[in-house]
Amino acid sequence: MPRPVPTPLYHFTPIHHLASIIEHGVLCDTGTAAGRLAVEVGNRGIKERRRRRVVLVGPRGVVADYVPFYFAPRSPMLYAIAMGNVPEYTGGMDPLVYLVTTAGRLAKLGLPILFTDRNAVLETAHFTQDPADLDALIDWPLMRAKMWNNTPGEPDRRERRMAECLVHRQVPWRAIEYVATFSPARAAEAQATLARFSQGVAVRTRRDWYFR
Repeated sequence: MPRPVPTPLYHFTPIHHLASIIEHGVLCDTGTAAGRLAVEVGNRGIKERRRRRVVLVGPRGVVADYVPFYFAPRSPMLYAIAMGNVPEYTGGMDPLVYLVTTAGRLAKLGLPILFTDRNAVLETAHFTQDPADLDALIDWPLMRAKMWNNTPGEPDRRERRMAECLVHRQVPWRAIEYVATFSPARAAEAQATLARFSQGVAVRTRRDWYFR
């Protein structure tokens, strides 16, 4: 199954962060100013591992120096949130919005990008800078699958579903093509925020990108 072109990318964040992101862009964990993000949705243990996981290609540094995007919605991370398995965040899925862009748009903006074939924190993750590697690097049928549970024949489906596009330091707001929400009410809230900043970015309700 071929790679979709344009190749969509997904980053989710609490809707309360939208105004800050419009002004300052999406910042990596090591570049986020104290107090700028009011709600933390990531598991602290995993975030600490990302601060220690060294990157040996591109701008280098550690994984936490990069803004992560997934190649598909309904990620294992979102599932953990839906199941209440992230102690640091108990707000559920409804307040979370997707920021959607494409690999081509990020490249056109000249942003420093890396790609991984699975969760970047894992020692087995393969990193590359070359977009030409995406066809073989990513399991595209798995990205199109509704579920990604491990099986006896494929015990690493979950970690491969978490393949990442990593952008060094910051993703400017102009890179975002549209915002997707859980409900029409959240879409209206997002549209109101965008209107305050005179932003014409589209907002779409995509309930199918969430776990019910």
